[in-house]
Amino acid sequence: MENAPIRTEVDGITFLSTGHYYEGINQWVAHKLKEGDIGCYNFAAKQMAKMLPKNAVLVPIPGRHGKADQTLHLCRDIASYTCLPVVDALRGKDRESQYEAKYKGHSLTEEQLGFHKVVSLPSDRIPYLIDNVVDTGTTAKAAVKALGGGVVLSYAMSDTLLDKENQRSSGMRL
Repeated sequence: MENAPIRTEVDGITFLSTGHYYEGINQWVAHKLKEGDIGCYNFAAKQMAKMLPKNAVLVPIPGRHGKADQTLHLCRDIASYTCLPVVDALRGKDRESQYEAKYKGHSLTEEQLGFHKVVSLPSDRIPYLIDNVVDTGTTAKAAVKALGGGVVLSYAMSDTLLDKENQRSSGMRL
């Protein structure tokens, strides 16, 4: 069964994903992306490439060491299918990963992530910030803010961000 693409808007930012983190093989692929599995990069890139417009520019979201590693690799693989430009435009602080922080019971703040723009983007293109997984959206939102706008595209999305948006839409308090 193929994933159903996800599109949601949270805090004025559009989030796109190829599917839910807990559906099918998505969780496995997401973990293999973190491990650097070449076949999984290729698989994820093919799926993500289908969701991009021709006027996009791919911007990898920096990882725990303040620069894009796995996401830059993913962007380059996506570009091999789309011929879209890749601009490694963001840097951040060297820190623990958001995954580790959440495992310890807290989420990193925008200040702890420390994202800032280091390179200008082409003015005639829409920035698509690339990540392997979006959970709460905190990292992606901080990256979009540092870049000055853009759309977030991830391979997989957990229900955390979607549940928050559904609760807001229905008037429930978080």
